[in-house]
Amino acid sequence: MKKNVIYLLITIISLPLAAQQRIVTAGSSSSEIVCALGYCDKIVATDRTSVYPEHLQGLPSIGYRNSIGAEGIISQNPDLVILEEEYVKDALVDQLLSTGIPTEIVAQDRSWESTRTRIDVISEALDEEDAGRELITKLEQELAEVKKLVEESDSRPKVLGVYARGAGSMQVGGSNSAFSIIELAGAQNAVPEIEGFKPLNTESLIKANPDYILFFNSGLASLGGIDGALEIPGVAQTTAGKQRQIIAMDGVKMTNWGPRLAEAALELFYLTHPEAHAQRTDRPEK
Repeated sequence: MKKNVIYLLITIISLPLAAQQRIVTAGSSSSEIVCALGYCDKIVATDRTSVYPEHLQGLPSIGYRNSIGAEGIISQNPDLVILEEEYVKDALVDQLLSTGIPTEIVAQDRSWESTRTRIDVISEALDEEDAGRELITKLEQELAEVKKLVEESDSRPKVLGVYARGAGSMQVGGSNSAFSIIELAGAQNAVPEIEGFKPLNTESLIKANPDYILFFNSGLASLGGIDGALEIPGVAQTTAGKQRQIIAMDGVKMTNWGPRLAEAALELFYLTHPEAHAQRTDRPEK
């Protein structure tokens, strides 16, 4: 989708709230926002990335990214469709718009500004502007707490984000990638010179010498856990490898910049700042 439509709301028909009983979403961030605004039970189908809250996992799936077709959405007889920009094909958007089905296209940049805009657009589509403002205020307060922790810490560890699907398929994430939350969590991206993703290179890995190597939970599992990650050429020569500082998080929560943004940033902060974690007063009892 062309960049000049970023942050624009595409609306075909403005329906009264009572008519919006069947919602189809594509994009985990938007799905979570709809749920956070109290409309989770109105979602009748969603995409494969929308796995939280757990309720969504039991719904019919419309597919994943380019595999999503208009027929699967239209068959759900939706009153409202919410799609994330550049997540689906332009042709799909054109098809839906031609049907007259109310369709919202929301931006999915990895920034707090984009998250806030997404909440504004979706809450307006649901005629829940007050709830949207309350959600934004809640997130602002949570992010302020994370920022305070970051500012109080003198540590800015280097973190290397690795996207893995087994040992034969690994890429590192630089700036403007799925690992953009690293900076929000008070750490440094170990490869800021990389834009997006590039294949993992042993020499570059050793040169970057990260303090922590960060995987998605599923990615680390595909390698056989921490011991498997340590078998990756070059990892054992890094600070992260020598100190077994191989960490993992829920990939959806970490990357979608939705209502759990502050929760994800806080989790990563504590994973990469053990000295701060030791001082927590809210740690659950073991």
